[in-house]
Amino acid sequence: MTPVKPEIEGLRDSIGQRVRFRDVIFEIIEILEDGPSFVLQDCEKHTSIQPDQHGEAHRRVPQTITLPVLMTMDGGLDSDAMGIELLV
Repeated sequence: MTPVKPEIEGLRDSIGQRVRFRDVIFEIIEILEDGPSFVLQDCEKHTSIQPDQHGEAHRRVPQTITLPVLMTMDGGLDSDAMGIELLV
């Protein structure tokens, strides 16, 4: 088992945090260690159609996007470079 990098462990505390990205409010729902990247889920009713295993669309789900995490030189989250605004 590969040890988890300390900065990845710190990013996990961000899960559940809401951010504004491109004027849409998203929630951080997952941290991908490769990269690392945030997985963001739309909180504003923007949905996409999710196909089933046969490619047939049956339901609408919140839009999700993957956003690469950028860090500052001191190891903090560089939200300005990422284009996100952390919301309280």
